[in-house]
Amino acid sequence: MDTIYALASARGKAGVAVLRLSGPRSHEAVQAFGVPLPSLRHAALRRLTWNGEVLDEALVLLFGAGASFTGETSAELHLHGSPAAVSSVLRVLSGLPG
Repeated sequence: MDTIYALASARGKAGVAVLRLSGPRSHEAVQAFGVPLPSLRHAALRRLTWNGEVLDEALVLLFGAGASFTGETSAELHLHGSPAAVSSVLRVLSGLPG
């Protein structure tokens, strides 16, 4: 089974952009940003980085299999809504395996 991700909020400038990840490697994908994982179903503020560069500060939420809307392991990243921040995170996600 693949891990998928998508922007769950409207495109364009906004105060907050929500990215949802779903599938068996969704928590691993969040960890790729160099952040400690929060407890399941608890929001935590994390600084997302890639190759030493800060991409954004985001609220990170994790959900376990059977305890999410889809029933799969999933995660949400609540980013600042600027198109630059969103696209930098999407670019990293697109290069991850799985």
